Amino acid sequence: MARRQVGLFTRAQALRCGFSRGQIARRVAAGQWVLVARRVMAEAGLTITREVRDRAAQLAVPGSVLAGFSAARIWDIAVPDSDPHLIVPNRARTPPGVRVTRTILHRRDVSIFDGAPITSRPRTIVDCLRLLDERLALDLLDRALQKGWITLGELAERTHGLAGRHGAPRLVRLMAQVGAGSRSAAERRLAALLRRAGITGWAANVEIHDGQGLIGVADVALRSARIVIEVDGWAYHVTPEAFQRDRERQNRLVAAGWTVLRFTWRDLVDRPGHVVTTIHRMVAG
Repeated sequence: MARRQVGLFTRAQALRCGFSRGQIARRVAAGQWVLVARRVMAEAGLTITREVRDRAAQLAVPGSVLAGFSAARIWDIAVPDSDPHLIVPNRARTPPGVRVTRTILHRRDVSIFDGAPITSRPRTIVDCLRLLDERLALDLLDRALQKGWITLGELAERTHGLAGRHGAPRLVRLMAQVGAGSRSAAERRLAALLRRAGITGWAANVEIHDGQGLIGVADVALRSARIVIEVDGWAYHVTPEAFQRDRERQNRLVAAGWTVLRFTWRDLVDRPGHVVTTIHRMVAG
């Protein structure tokens, strides 16, 4: 049972397995078993990682679901270190040092991982967007859209459902920024940046060919320097098939003698100097 629960078991589980209260107390007193959370134990020697503490907190509160950063760690989403985060039934008692959200989860928002109830990946992403620093939240949203973990439509639906709740205004702001960072908006911003920097000899939406025919249409191309510039907006997300086609297209461009530069919406907004310097350096080289 403990092996199925990252090395943990509850007092109630030990009793069901035939241990008496006295036997449990003696093993704890002798250091054979160690308390990890309220009424949650492990055999001595278990390495207590952040993930183990998250699971111990969930086992300590019957009916609870790992959420927020705790669920994100299971979904392999990079988040800051934090105390365990649980979504719990309204009247459940919780141990100290645990972040608690009291709400009723829809069935679609609960997944099971190694026997542990956790929030689904879309729900986890939305919760993390409400908790993270706004800059980190934008990075997560960009990655989630790219990977197909959540769609803009689903984010809009969930944002509407959270109206009036903590973090809802943050979600509205993020959606506004995602909209502003669409691919077409990113292309317009790049063009304005090139003009302000005095970079000439470029054209937008340029067809590039090789011996096999049309490779594709470059966002921006500097023909004399054989440089292609591609921009990815916040809302630029692809299917695995489109991702594969994009990489094949880039390889053909390189084989045909073109240098490919890729910039993101964040580059254009927060690091325009880096974008200009990179392009100048490649043109000069």
